[in-house]
Order: sequence, then structure tokens, then C-alpha cells
Amino acid sequence: MTDAVEQAPARPWFNLLQVVASLLLAYALLMVGNALASTQTSLSLLADGVPVAMAGVIQSAYYGGFFLGGFACSGIVRDYGHHRAFAVLAATVCLVALAQSLLHGALLWLVSRFANGLAICGVFMVVESWLNACVSNAQRGQLFSLYMIISYLGASAGQWLLRLPFDQPGWPFIVVAMLFTLAIIPVTLTRQQPLPVTESAPGNLWRQALRTLLQLHRRAPLGWAGALVAGSFNSAFYAMMPVVLSQLHYSNTHVGDFMGLTLLAAPVLQWPMGKWADRGNRAELLSRSALAVLVLALILSQVLATWLLLPLTMLFVCIAFTFYGTLSGIVNDAMPPRRRVEANATLLMMYALGGTLGPVLCSLIMGWLGPAGYFVSAAMLSGAMLAAAR
Repeated sequence: MTDAVEQAPARPWFNLLQVVASLLLAYALLMVGNALASTQTSLSLLADGVPVAMAGVIQSAYYGGFFLGGFACSGIVRDYGHHRAFAVLAATVCLVALAQSLLHGALLWLVSRFANGLAICGVFMVVESWLNACVSNAQRGQLFSLYMIISYLGASAGQWLLRLPFDQPGWPFIVVAMLFTLAIIPVTLTRQQPLPVTESAPGNLWRQALRTLLQLHRRAPLGWAGALVAGSFNSAFYAMMPVVLSQLHYSNTHVGDFMGLTLLAAPVLQWPMGKWADRGNRAELLSRSALAVLVLALILSQVLATWLLLPLTMLFVCIAFTFYGTLSGIVNDAMPPRRRVEANATLLMMYALGGTLGPVLCSLIMGWLGPAGYFVSAAMLSGAMLAAAR
């Protein structure tokens, strides 16, 4: 016997935004800091002479921590509640950023990126389960598209911060710590509450995760498979695109400008895609998006040295970065509210597992084909998404 899929009542949009405004403000600050930390890590590793393959492994450690965070952090949310979990996890990222500002060395940074990913997974779990608890199925795609718009605007803003006149290599990480500290304030001061978190099902975290994954496989198999591919895709972009640009002889400032502009394009289709998904077939939308990205990736692999690189990459990102929002809608439509924290945790874990593989796969192909290898790997991943969605 299956659980009935309950949902929150539909709210007028003005009232809904009042409920989630503090959470979205905090999330925006987090995304600015996290994007700055990711790009600065890649650039610092290259400046220190770390090989591209090793840089890919270090950046993959972030997603390794992200994956394990899906097991560890759902317990924190259930035991201490959304507000306290958010504050603890954001403070953890502050400490990691400060450690990166003081310590250097490939092994130390690998550990730092791992810890960063673990805590960030918990933050995302808090935000996504909180948002999904506030909205009905008829509004879910639109609210999640707003969440993704804020995500990518924040990521874009983080790239522009590379233009600041940092006199010391560790200063960008101090700015990251400041942003995460600021993010704690609106969440801890808000009077709005997420829906109560029910007690955990019996069993250890691994068994709970496996049980949720099996339920997810029965209710929404595309959700977990697509999240695996989307994680590989997005992590490869954040970790390896700065490396591609460096190999094309872009300066650090120009890398920041290019990344900022491309991520500024990422929110453009989030809202229309969310409305289309709410009114139509989410799997069909995902399939068409993956096909468009596959074609763009193959074209981009041939135009790296031309003026077409920036506009086509902006279009590429604009479409590709809607994958996760569509997948989240598929999963949260199918799962009962009392399993929503675990469902979002499992979705993030699959995303993170893919994210662990993405930079490694991409760096290996780039070692063989050079900068064009990034877009070849992107074509392979979008082809896998297309196959999963059909």
C-alpha cells in the first residue's frame, strides 16, 4: 500500500513570497560566497602549478563531501530543526573558507573542499525541503524556478567579485566567510517556520537512504538517474570551465567576467521552464532541453577560438542549468510530504555522486583533447540525460 501524496495548499503569490523571503535572501548570500570559493579554488590551484587532472580531483572532493552530506545532514535537520541546522552548517563553511585563506597545499585543500561540500549539501537540503513544504504541486515548478534564478544570479555575482583588488591570495576566502556569516542572520531572525519535521524512520542512515532511493525508483525513476547526470554536468562546468578559459590564455579577471556573464544567462529560462513544467509533461521538457544542449555542446567544441564562444556558452548554460529544477519537480510531485526531507536528501546525494565524477571525467577528456574536451564531455552527459528522459 502506497502513501497518499499530500501537498501544501495553494497560496496567493504575495503571501507565499512573504513566507520564503528570508530564506531566499540567505540562500542568495550563500550562493555568492560558494561561487567565489569554487572559482578561486580552481584559479589558485593552477597558479600554484597543480596539474589539471589533480585540480579536477580536488574539485571533485567537494562533491564527495556533498554526497556524504546527504547521509549525515538529514539527521541534523530532523534532530535540531531547519533553523539550527542552517546556522550550524553555514558556520561550518565559514570555518572552511577561513582555513583555505590560511593554509595551502593540494592535500589540505582537498580536505577543505570535501568539508565544504558536506556542509553545503546540508544547507541545500534545509532550503529545498523548506521551500517544497510551503508550496502546492501547481506552484512548485514556479517557486523552484525562482529558487534557481536566485541560485544562478548569486553564482554570477560571485564571479564578479574576482574583479575586486585582492592584494593577497587568501583574501577572496575571507570574503566568502563574511558572506556565509551574513547568510545566517535572516534565517535565524525569521518568524516564519517550515512545516514540522516528523521523526526519522527506524534504522541507520544508510538503510534510510537506501529505502528512500528504492521508493524514489518506484515513484520517479527519472528523478534519481537524471540527478546523477545533472550533477556531473554542473560540477564540470563550475570546476573545469575556468580551467578551459585559462588554457585559452584568459586572465583571472577575464575568467571572472566570462563566468559571470554565462551564469547571468542561467536564470533567463528558469521561470518559463517552471511554468511549462507545471502545465505540461516534465519528462518531455527535460528530453527536449537535453537534445538542445547536446547540439550546442558539439558546436562549441569547434568554435573555442572565435567570438561565438561567449554567446553560445551563455545559451548552453541558459538551457542546461534548468535540468535540476525540472528533476526536483518530478521527484517532489511523486513523493509524500512526510518523506520530503529524505527525498530531497536522496536527490542531492545522487546529484553529488554525479558531481564527484564530472570534473574527473572532464579533466581526463581535456587531457586528451585539450580545452575542447570540456564540451565533448558535456555532449556525452547531455546525451545520457536525453537517454534517461526518453
